[in-house]
Amino acid sequence: MLRVTTLRIGSCRAPAFAAGLPGRGKVMLPALATLIETNTQTLLFDCGYGASFYDATDRFPARAYRIATPMTLPPQERLTAQLNRPPDLVILSHMHGDHIAGLLDLPDDIPVLASKEAIDHLSSLSSALTATLAACPPLLRDGVLARNPRPIDERPQVETGLPEFPRGHDVLGTGEAIAIALPGHGVGQIGLWLPDARHFLIADAAYARSALRDGKLPPWPVLARLGNARAYRQTFARLRTLMRARPAITLVPSHCREAAP
Repeated sequence: MLRVTTLRIGSCRAPAFAAGLPGRGKVMLPALATLIETNTQTLLFDCGYGASFYDATDRFPARAYRIATPMTLPPQERLTAQLNRPPDLVILSHMHGDHIAGLLDLPDDIPVLASKEAIDHLSSLSSALTATLAACPPLLRDGVLARNPRPIDERPQVETGLPEFPRGHDVLGTGEAIAIALPGHGVGQIGLWLPDARHFLIADAAYARSALRDGKLPPWPVLARLGNARAYRQTFARLRTLMRARPAITLVPSHCREAAP
């Protein structure tokens, strides 16, 4: 039996229109991570913000990242303040700073998984400017690479039973957690399907459940700036189809206020 707990690891302020949300002003978007407890081990999907984010964005050009999406991380929302013990395994959906900074607050001997595409792209970000433009400033880039993340693609391929997303990689070899490619946002983004809990963690493939229900996409320039706009639209459409076909599944976008604790 799985136990699934959604954690808020800080928040950021961003224009509502950029997230496909109603309104003209800015909204606070939570940075969510998910703790998954099985009978034998614990997994953490994404890590939200961390103290290292402040250091990583202290100077330009990385400072521009913090200015564009101002963040807050109250002490009680720090990852280490919410975990009784470190997880046995960390899975990173993609390599943007608001998903990986909290990793550097955890012990450095915890195994880390991500897609091969995401790991290879992170390794290719050789300059401070290219790393910052990829939303992963050098301090965070180096911190993640120092953990020697391994490709989740090496795990066995299995059937998922999901319309629109038929194949994935069995993370534990038990069928309890299946990594699924969700291309479009960032590079090499993956989600995590938890069949027993009927939860599908979809990272930034949508910014809110309401956006999926209403079919409200972020603007094309925003999608293109943060990844591949065409691929994002295709993934978003497939998630909408899944939402309609399997309403009992709980979709959990990583910045969804409705999903936040």
